[in-house]
Amino acid sequence: MPETLQEDSSKYHKPYTSRDDDGLLTEDSRFAVVYRKNGARYRVQWSHRGDAEPIEVEGRNGVWTAEQGEVAQRFPARIYSQKQIFELAKAPLALLRIVDEAPDVDRRSWEERWKEETTRYLALKAKAREIELGLADEPRLRGELEDVRRKMGVFEQAGHAGVLKEYQRRLRQQRAVEEWEKSWADSGERVRELAKEIAPAHLEPALFDLSKPEDSDFVEKAKIPLARLQEVCGELEKLARRLDEAVSAWTVERDKSEWKRAVTTAIGEYKALREKLAQEGAGDPSAYGELVQRRQMLEGRLKNLESRRKQLDSMRKEAEESLDRLLAVRRELTKRRREFLEKVLRNNPYVRVEVVPYGARETVEIELRSLLQRETGGFEKDIGSASEDGGMIGTLYSGNPDAEVIEQRLTNLKLYVRGIASGKGDPGQLRDQRFAAHLAKLPPEAFDRIDMWFPEDSLRVEYSTAANGSGFRSIQEGSPGQKTAALLAFLLSYGDEPIVLDQPEDDLDNHLIYDLIVTQLRNIKQVRQVIVVTHNANIVVNGDAELVAGLAARGGETHQECSGCLQERKVRDVVCAVMEGGREAFEQRYRRIALEA
Repeated sequence: MPETLQEDSSKYHKPYTSRDDDGLLTEDSRFAVVYRKNGARYRVQWSHRGDAEPIEVEGRNGVWTAEQGEVAQRFPARIYSQKQIFELAKAPLALLRIVDEAPDVDRRSWEERWKEETTRYLALKAKAREIELGLADEPRLRGELEDVRRKMGVFEQAGHAGVLKEYQRRLRQQRAVEEWEKSWADSGERVRELAKEIAPAHLEPALFDLSKPEDSDFVEKAKIPLARLQEVCGELEKLARRLDEAVSAWTVERDKSEWKRAVTTAIGEYKALREKLAQEGAGDPSAYGELVQRRQMLEGRLKNLESRRKQLDSMRKEAEESLDRLLAVRRELTKRRREFLEKVLRNNPYVRVEVVPYGARETVEIELRSLLQRETGGFEKDIGSASEDGGMIGTLYSGNPDAEVIEQRLTNLKLYVRGIASGKGDPGQLRDQRFAAHLAKLPPEAFDRIDMWFPEDSLRVEYSTAANGSGFRSIQEGSPGQKTAALLAFLLSYGDEPIVLDQPEDDLDNHLIYDLIVTQLRNIKQVRQVIVVTHNANIVVNGDAELVAGLAARGGETHQECSGCLQERKVRDVVCAVMEGGREAFEQRYRRIALEA
């Protein structure tokens, strides 16, 4: 519903306490609508107190039971008043929401895809920032490593370089060997675990009747794969024992090797050197060992940082790919809208509706300011507006660009905002230097959300001045009747859900009432239920209404005068007496029937 009507509509939803109140409800108001769908009868209910079950289904025994679901999604219906249709002509975005609700557009499923991809992009960017934060320590760690190496050099140049270097080299080797052994030492146990995982369970014997040949034959056949799998498990157990033997053999060979003796010798000589230096008071020899350990720790951390740097590069690439997918998903929405409108309005003589990609200029400033967290105004010259040149928004729409140009300008806008915020942009481009300070204070996620932002599409609605598919002009130039006719022609051109129209004839002249409303109603009622609230007999009579409910207001209440088909005399009398053009409508109808006959 257009925003201009929401206030008027909401005030009627309140209970009234006196005759002067606008509310149309009481505290006990309760509504129930029976909706037939897929061969079943449903009851959709609402009460002001909130105690009504929203959805119920009728069982075969006539008992109603509650069901789950969203009413609007499970039981769609369209309700339009003439005033609402007229306002839609002035609010393309409200009309766009109606387009999005069409099954061919299916905005709901599109939003699920969009949300999934935006969540992925935000998660990738957050993880990348976390890794970047850890990488910030790299310069400090490299500097500390250089200091450690210089201190170690002092020890090595003091006449004990050979012992210290050999100890250092053998210690590195020993650590590398231990890590290497750790990667495969438990191979036998892992193979045993695999054997346990694939070991088959026996069929449940109680489920089969072995006295029946088909059951007994099947049970016998099932023993074959069971035996084969058990055989494989046996082979795996043998393989596990062989792996254990290989590990044990390696341990023996390692401990008997010349290399092991060299490691033991290097460690022994280093310990002897420490004792000698301690006895001679030549300084703390343990400092060298601490330096060696410190160097190993720093080298390990730097190696880990290198791995994380590769992970960061991978995440940045994934984030770029995610952003590309978001652009593709956004383009898909425009494509769905365009294809839907082309299909339902093909050869329509009254109206033409075109999708303008990213063309919702009336909301673009609000959207961008929200992302920049500057909804209250300010920085007008830097942010700009769609109605004026200059600023980010003015540049975006300068020269009435097509979708491809707008997408490129959006990319430039987003890079510009990030550059200014990080201090890498050209401050000379700013009209107000405080804008840079404001951007610098924004949280990182704000820029991620700007990356994902695309202005909404708009609709260009045109009406035929002759109502014959020619001479199309902007709907903003049309009279109230022309605007109503154009939008009504669109709203009646698609869909199979029930539709309720409240006085669609207002602002329309007689030929439009007949050519547009009556003709289309006769066509669409074959595929959807149509309920029309009207004062015009032409719609009722020439529209071939199957059921007419005549209403009258008396004493502040609405009363039903009659209910039935046009063949009933009382119904015809009410139409002739109450409705505008009643007798004339009947005469036209019978003339039409005679001509058709």
